[in-house]
Amino acid sequence: MERPLLFAECPALRNRVQWRELGEYPTPVEKLEGLCRSEGIRELYIKRDDLSSPCYGGNKVRKLEYLLALAVSRGHKAIITFGAAGSNHVLATVIHARRVGIRTIAVLVPQPNAAYVRKNLLLDYVHGAEFVLAGSVATVPLAFAKGMIAGYDREKRLFPFVIPPGGTSLGGCLGYVDAAVEIRRQVDEGLLPEPEFIFVTYGSGGTAAGLIVGAQLAGLNSRVIPVRVVEKVACNRLHLAWHVNRTVRFLKRNCPTATVRGVRPGDITLIDNFAGKHYARFTEEGMVAVDKARTHDGIKLEGTYTGKTLAAALDFIKTHGTGERPALFINTYSSADLYPTVADIDYHLLPPELHRYFTSPLQEEKMGHEVVY
Repeated sequence: MERPLLFAECPALRNRVQWRELGEYPTPVEKLEGLCRSEGIRELYIKRDDLSSPCYGGNKVRKLEYLLALAVSRGHKAIITFGAAGSNHVLATVIHARRVGIRTIAVLVPQPNAAYVRKNLLLDYVHGAEFVLAGSVATVPLAFAKGMIAGYDREKRLFPFVIPPGGTSLGGCLGYVDAAVEIRRQVDEGLLPEPEFIFVTYGSGGTAAGLIVGAQLAGLNSRVIPVRVVEKVACNRLHLAWHVNRTVRFLKRNCPTATVRGVRPGDITLIDNFAGKHYARFTEEGMVAVDKARTHDGIKLEGTYTGKTLAAALDFIKTHGTGERPALFINTYSSADLYPTVADIDYHLLPPELHRYFTSPLQEEKMGHEVVY
């Protein structure tokens, strides 16, 4: 099977888009049998992008296949990216950039504490992340400038290649256009019925935007329903429509026969009442969904992104009475069990500003939910 599938749909992109294989595809689709029984749902499926790579999976791998390929093609030996202290995006970037011989400078901002924050910080460290710490979002520009200076390649006269938060860029969106084509093929193979609804986390927007465009390109009659998990100022219909329309313009310019069209913000069905009060602040509904997925189907989720998305999906199905209609949940969290490799590492090896994540209580503990690394 040719990869990425997007090149088969739009052959002209082969010579116009940089791409490098990092993941293992297609990722499986499975029926959530346990959740279906417990929730009285007939057909709820999961797209296992948590299995996109044994090195570190999740939705960032598809994005990084385009972003890191572009960085390599331009001769960069360092990249700089951004995230909260426990950012899954930062960790994915650190791990996969190292695979292609590029160092990662990570600009980190504070966030509420959780088990995955401890795990990700230790994994960042052992995989060679170079931390630049910002005390708040307001000081990110200064931290970014420090990181750019630290990563400057004097021999090539190159500053680090910049990867935006969440990997959301044109290349990042193309990664999930490709994922929608993959889903179409799995439907055609009879691995799942054509989903009427596709539920996906909406943080920085690249995954959701790519799926919206890709569903059109692949001829899927599916409504992509993003679930907001970030504050509205950065995560809204207007912002998402911008990413969708930019991707559409690129495809139409380079593949005129592509069956894609722009959207207006009002065209997007957005669930925006499951994010909680602040970014990375767990909600009871989200943590209940995390527990249900683990208990009923052995699926690993977390409280910042995927738990909230599954909670929103279950609520939507119940509220709208769609339990008899096929739906698909995209699992964007990595299920690669890397914690045993860092469990015994002394956190004091990290910058002192990060030590508090190893001494302060975890959200899971405060809420009475099981702590899972």
